[in-house]
Amino acid sequence: MIYKKYLLAEILIIFFIMGAAFSCKDKTESSSPYPTVLSVKIMPDNPRTNSKLKIKMEGMEGKDLTFRYLWKRNGEEIFGETFDALSPLNFTKHDAISVVVTPVQDEVVGKSVESDPVVVLNTGPILSFAVIKPYPAYADGELEVVLKASDNDDDYIVFSYNWIKNGQEIENENSSVLTSENFKRGDSIQCTVIPSDREAEGKTVTTSPIVITNSPPVITSQPPSGVVLEQVFTHKVVADDADEDEIVFSLSSSSPEGMTIDPATGVIKWKIPKDLTGIYPIEIVVSDGYGGRCSQSTNLSIGESTG
Repeated sequence: MIYKKYLLAEILIIFFIMGAAFSCKDKTESSSPYPTVLSVKIMPDNPRTNSKLKIKMEGMEGKDLTFRYLWKRNGEEIFGETFDALSPLNFTKHDAISVVVTPVQDEVVGKSVESDPVVVLNTGPILSFAVIKPYPAYADGELEVVLKASDNDDDYIVFSYNWIKNGQEIENENSSVLTSENFKRGDSIQCTVIPSDREAEGKTVTTSPIVITNSPPVITSQPPSGVVLEQVFTHKVVADDADEDEIVFSLSSSSPEGMTIDPATGVIKWKIPKDLTGIYPIEIVVSDGYGGRCSQSTNLSIGESTG
């Protein structure tokens, strides 16, 4: 009987020891003795040259982990970059960037994990503004688009232009300058501009519309010269109008008494009174009926006859 009791006690002790052993074994297998990181990813997925790169980690195991970072550019270490983010100053377009992360817990160093590389994409140019000059614009002058653009990759920027008149595209006008034969007074003109770095196009910008202003007439003839006493003074004024308006000639009230000008032809006539001498101001005025006006002034010198 005593032997059976001892045997039963021994069996119980053996089962206790085995159970403890199994328990220890299960605990060891469920917890790694080293700090771990299962995966590392660089964000954003499609970075550009103005992107700040950051790290996303998954499957971290260990208490109070710290990490060591090693960034690579095209497979080569970027020296001095040991933080969890990478500034865009460290790469240019088309570079392949990866990062190696090593977890550390106290004095224990875990296995290093390297991310898949991300390729830095091209950044399209940015057109800050575009305006049509000059302003106001007239029918006898050229129009030009003045613009400001930038490219984050320092690429050379080219531009395409499409001119629009009264809501309709002007065919075959694709430069930054629009010549005067393409518009007249009253036309509304715009231009769409598209910047490109030959890899990508930037956002299209359409200028604000400008309306072609009435062009004032211009006197193209020279002012009259002095005449002698007792002559009949004649002078033809010649003027042009870019809008091809019908122009009207007149004299200001300060012109000499008796002097006339034909409003249609611009011919000035003045029968100079006998014995009249001195200097007489003349102001010729030309208007186009649409608010456009120009003038020409001179002093007419009347001297005694030498004959």
